[in-house]
Amino acid sequence: MMKPVQRWRHEDVEGIRVGRFPGRMNTTCIVYRLGDILIDTGPANQWPVVEAFLENHPPELVLLTHHHEDHSGNAARIQRRFGARVLAPEKSLPLLQQGFPLQWYRRVVWGAPEPIVAEALRERLSLPNGLTVEAIPAPGHSPDMTCFWIPQRGWLFTGDLYVTTRPQFLRSDEDPLQEMESLRRVLERDFEVVFCAHRGIVPEGRRALQEKLAYWESLRDRVQTLYRRGKPVSQIRRELLGAEEWMSLLTGGHFSKENLIRALLAEAKPDPTTRSVLSG
Repeated sequence: MMKPVQRWRHEDVEGIRVGRFPGRMNTTCIVYRLGDILIDTGPANQWPVVEAFLENHPPELVLLTHHHEDHSGNAARIQRRFGARVLAPEKSLPLLQQGFPLQWYRRVVWGAPEPIVAEALRERLSLPNGLTVEAIPAPGHSPDMTCFWIPQRGWLFTGDLYVTTRPQFLRSDEDPLQEMESLRRVLERDFEVVFCAHRGIVPEGRRALQEKLAYWESLRDRVQTLYRRGKPVSQIRRELLGAEEWMSLLTGGHFSKENLIRALLAEAKPDPTTRSVLSG
């Protein structure tokens, strides 16, 4: 019988970590429950574990942080099995209903979600227990990435905005410059505890997000400085992040260190006295 990799609890929030490869943080995902509300649904290939988690206390409402399969994978089943309403960012809706491309490794690790017709998130939700949930757009990891802030508790559910303080890899479709803006935006709110979909519960979450933002800014500046000196992308990557690892090979370059370097160069302009080396 499939079981959760790990269980979490913080006050009245419960969470389970599910995934096929439990030794890896990025290949597992945490489903959080606050009363009758579920935040994200886990990957489709973990449905038996998620279903067992929900059976004794079925959700009435599901909030999705974004469309990626490790977060939305069981939304259709939960809607069908428990009759829960599923709310998602407006940009997620066509992707959830019509589907989206999945590289082979994503199908292996998480499986493919069933299509679902979800409802658009409102900016604020008032819960029966008196709490308020504010949806904060936080693009970068994906265009539809959204965080959920509960001001009365000082809680922030970050989806994939945080994950780690010092990222070394990036998907080819992510935008770290946009993610920096998103970090600044959420840091304007008053919160302390972060509920990350991969890292878990981070008690000093504000500090963690501040550290990630500072890391991004520092890395961006170093990358752009080296680029303006005429160094090619591959050399910048070696100097700052080291050699590519198995993850890049396994994903066909979809998840790599070089993606991160290139993305941080999106706004950089080369020194006119040096040749263009972005392709190097």
